[in-house]
Amino acid sequence: MASPFHLLEETLLFSEVLAGTIAIIKFKKFKDTHWKWFLYYLVFIASSELICKFVLCYFKDFRAYYYALFVIPLEFLIFYWLYSYKSLNKQKLFWFSCFICFISLFPFFSFGGKDLVNSFNYLIGTFLLTIMILLEYDKQIKSDDILRFKENMMFYINIGTGLFYVGTLPLYAFSSLITKDYSILYNYSIYFYLSDILMYILFSIALLWGKPNT
Repeated sequence: MASPFHLLEETLLFSEVLAGTIAIIKFKKFKDTHWKWFLYYLVFIASSELICKFVLCYFKDFRAYYYALFVIPLEFLIFYWLYSYKSLNKQKLFWFSCFICFISLFPFFSFGGKDLVNSFNYLIGTFLLTIMILLEYDKQIKSDDILRFKENMMFYINIGTGLFYVGTLPLYAFSSLITKDYSILYNYSIYFYLSDILMYILFSIALLWGKPNT
């Protein structure tokens, strides 16, 4: 009988591939807007997950470094660009966040620990992204965008990233404490997968219902 985590892993992969597939199908809708880069990102994530599952599974050390030094930093840079540079129109926040995110990779070059890089980089990256998510909520509440939420791309993206990145921030911030309690770690791990799955479902909904100019 398959474990809950195995089923969640497979469902997560399906949700990522689904979002990437919808991005390809809907590319014409967004090809003349800045959203096309977000679509490229979704296709990249889906492709990377498939490669990691079926190819890099035989090269586990390389796969770990691939995630720590490339995939995770790229995820943050894409969201920083989408939030601060495009939606919030705060270019200085974008460049500052990129710089801090890059600096947070320093432990790898100093100590060579991929686990340390994953934890520290994710913690710093998520903290910066949380600030942008809160600013985006403030922007939407104070404008008429909230009235057109069904067509608002950032409405779905903001909910998805908030549930996953902000929701899992304590898992990395207090990992030393959480890992000591199996029940807390188990429940938080379930939340980790469910929120990640929901995030990609919301990304798919954004591509299906959203309008590029909103």
